[in-house]
Amino acid sequence: MSVEEFIDTASLYALGQTHEFARSSNVVDFLQCRDNKRAIASINVKAESVTPQVSKQPFRRATFTLSEQAINQLAQFSQASQLAKSKLIRHLIAEHNLLSDEDKQKLYQKFELETQLKSIPT
Repeated sequence: MSVEEFIDTASLYALGQTHEFARSSNVVDFLQCRDNKRAIASINVKAESVTPQVSKQPFRRATFTLSEQAINQLAQFSQASQLAKSKLIRHLIAEHNLLSDEDKQKLYQKFELETQLKSIPT
């Protein structure tokens, strides 16, 4: 696998898609590979125009501590939607950013109340 194929595969993975690259053995294979790369570039341009608040920086790894319940729910969401977990998280963050400040504060208060209720021994 060439460096370009590796980067294209990583880009597709970040978009929640997969693709197997085959070695180009003839002109038809070369043209299909080239057209696939153009299609990927077109998808990336369209995605950037739809979500302008997304940084143009490359993705970075992040580590989060989640409850077992949250991990299981994320896995279920990922499986049901056929989207990568990281893509789901990016989508949820984008949706959160669309909320008004008032709605965000209400949501934070709800989270805080739920956390307090879970900490009370039964």
